[in-house]
Amino acid sequence: MTRSSAKAGLALAGLCVPLLAPAAERLNVKLGLWEITTVTQMSGVPPLPKELMDRLTPEQRAKIAAEARANAAQGPDKDTSRECVTQKDLDEPFRSSNTEHCTTSVVSTTRTSQEMRMVCSGEPKGSGTFKVTAPTPETMSGTIDMKVGEGPDAFTVKGNLSGRWLSADCGEEADDSGDYDDAEDEPLDDDEEEEE
Repeated sequence: MTRSSAKAGLALAGLCVPLLAPAAERLNVKLGLWEITTVTQMSGVPPLPKELMDRLTPEQRAKIAAEARANAAQGPDKDTSRECVTQKDLDEPFRSSNTEHCTTSVVSTTRTSQEMRMVCSGEPKGSGTFKVTAPTPETMSGTIDMKVGEGPDAFTVKGNLSGRWLSADCGEEADDSGDYDDAEDEPLDDDEEEEE
């Protein structure tokens, strides 16, 4: 299991880092192209769909767990991507999350800071907090602290993000919501994400 497949596990669990909150008062950030850098430390086994887990042999499950532990031992994963923040993102920041089994609530929000909590009641269960600070409309920083599952292989994610506004024009990112590789600013295709 590569770090890309660990990230895919996060996506499968419906976890995301919200940048903006659906509240009367929103973070005062500019719309347009942002450069977001995240430093993430993951531990445990990334959650996989029950249908897939049911098809795996005990040996395959053990291999996935061993590879996840090896990846965690490599230390934090740093990723930089360019994201287009739109008015729709302001209005519907969780439209891509697993809304069927996960709920989000605003703990607090002002024009310069926001804290949110996500609770997922499906299988596996999980919860976490997201905190974002925007000291100026062109800069932001934040933290994520999440846990999915129980026991020694519970999947945990702790991370920090920093962002800087680049331009009002999103360019190619305006129509592209794909994941980005560290090495290139190109979307990863499905084959790349699933490589082991």
